[in-house]
Amino acid sequence: MLIMLSGRANKENISRLIAKYGGSVPRYTSYPTAPEWKDNYSQAAFESAIKLSNSTSRDYSLYLHIPFCESQCYYCGCNVVISKEHGIEEQYLDQLKYELDYYSKLISKERKVIQMAWGGGTPTFLSPQQILDLMQHIKKRFSLYQREDTVDHEYAIEIDPRVTSREHLEALWEAGFNRLSMGIQDFNAETQVAINRVQSFEMVEELVSAAREIGFTSVNFDLIYGLPFQNLDSFTQTIKQVIELNPDRIAFFNYAHIPQIFPFQKKYIDEASLPDKDTKKQVFDSAVKAFTSAGYEFIGLDHFAKPNDSLAIAQKNKTLYRNFQGYTTHSGADLFGFGITAISDVQAVYKQNFKKLNDYYASIFGADKFKQSSSDDKERREIIKELMCNGELTISSKVFAEEINSLAEMQEDALLLIDTDTDTDVTRIKVTEMGRVFVRNIASKFDAYLEKESAHKLFSASI
Repeated sequence: MLIMLSGRANKENISRLIAKYGGSVPRYTSYPTAPEWKDNYSQAAFESAIKLSNSTSRDYSLYLHIPFCESQCYYCGCNVVISKEHGIEEQYLDQLKYELDYYSKLISKERKVIQMAWGGGTPTFLSPQQILDLMQHIKKRFSLYQREDTVDHEYAIEIDPRVTSREHLEALWEAGFNRLSMGIQDFNAETQVAINRVQSFEMVEELVSAAREIGFTSVNFDLIYGLPFQNLDSFTQTIKQVIELNPDRIAFFNYAHIPQIFPFQKKYIDEASLPDKDTKKQVFDSAVKAFTSAGYEFIGLDHFAKPNDSLAIAQKNKTLYRNFQGYTTHSGADLFGFGITAISDVQAVYKQNFKKLNDYYASIFGADKFKQSSSDDKERREIIKELMCNGELTISSKVFAEEINSLAEMQEDALLLIDTDTDTDVTRIKVTEMGRVFVRNIASKFDAYLEKESAHKLFSASI
């Protein structure tokens, strides 16, 4: 944690490191990263990957993308469909069920869903009855864990406090969800207006209270720093309010202002209203200090969890994993994605569904992006995962000599420790406490695509 470091890691050094390493870097929810998925789609290859996945007999993950939102949040980079017309989702649900039907026949019923997430968009755009109906459809086709099972399964859903009622929460509990993720972003009124996401502290407090009364014991908050009109004083107040509500996990994301990709950001967000790098650094530093002082474990990068949360336990046990839902406890579980934009990661074969509704409605047998990982991809994927999740790595000194040499400057900056055994041709790398903040930069040294002339360059800043 920044504020707990001493010696070289003083405030001046932190500012220097952010200036040095705070550029655009992939988030590494996959490797290769999505911009490099340029293979021609093959349904046969994807189904072969599913067969290989079945042979592992391992539990797996499901992701469902519900793209609908009643209004546009100006910071958002997700693939959404904006409409206040409820009824527009009915055709989508029919196609989603059709996709679920097809792939459920290919996945062994002997295997179970250890992790499920519904994201968006706004999944609670759906009515309580539609949520129950969709979950019932899933239960008939996939093998799910029950709430009373002792297996640590995680069935999570993103909810927007502005459109989520107590009836929604009761339906989610009945459906079997055991984790809620609330998009908070910031409680500052001026910032909320600027990003078109107005939701009062009282509204969120009432929803959290209702969720816990119903039975939910795991509530997550998503926060974003770097938004319009944020400053240290305003966000310090937001942090105090978040700690008062006592969520079990906190995701603390850096706002990615990329108007080249998201034109509405240029239209609606005045760049002059965005905090400068020094202010963002102060906000981040203050948040880490406040959350860790309040008892949260700093998982790394941008996540915090209570010590008894499964995420914190997985970090201690070195079983932490990372996929398109961020950090998770279910290491190595293949992921099957449904709905527009949804990503599947099955035995290192990546498939991203069509992004446009009309294409998705026309056929589920296609993809916007596709990638069959090479053996080198798979080896580097494991290296990057170990760094991002567990902060430790043991690799061949000869095979990765160039990458290890490229880390020398980071070792000088106390971001990592490198120990090479010349007798055994083994190098051990350990990320320091400070290095956890810059772990994306460290991992990027093993990314074989970044140095290519054709490499995608538009990523969010590392901090």
